[in-house]
Amino acid sequence: MRIYIEQTKGRIPPSPLLGTKLAPRKVVQTNLEEDDCEMLSSVAKREGLTIKKAARRALLERSLSNLDLKQDPLFTLKPVKFRAKIRASEIDRFLYYAK
Repeated sequence: MRIYIEQTKGRIPPSPLLGTKLAPRKVVQTNLEEDDCEMLSSVAKREGLTIKKAARRALLERSLSNLDLKQDPLFTLKPVKFRAKIRASEIDRFLYYAK
């Protein structure tokens, strides 16, 4: 597979997957086998996306799936101390059994 990356002066809108920063626009070009191209095209059609948007989504999802979770803020949060002591069973009952 050959990938060609070109940086341009434009800016792309913020991505909810990558945060709110604006990034310089880059062009990524690759060659696909016919079967891979048909699969990408069918996924794009099924999802109501252009091939460009479907390819961008696939690249982002693949890139994000390989990120080191040690850097993810969700896993670096420290426990919070509350004023009132609440049993875990009370929290479970509220979250899972309250209607």
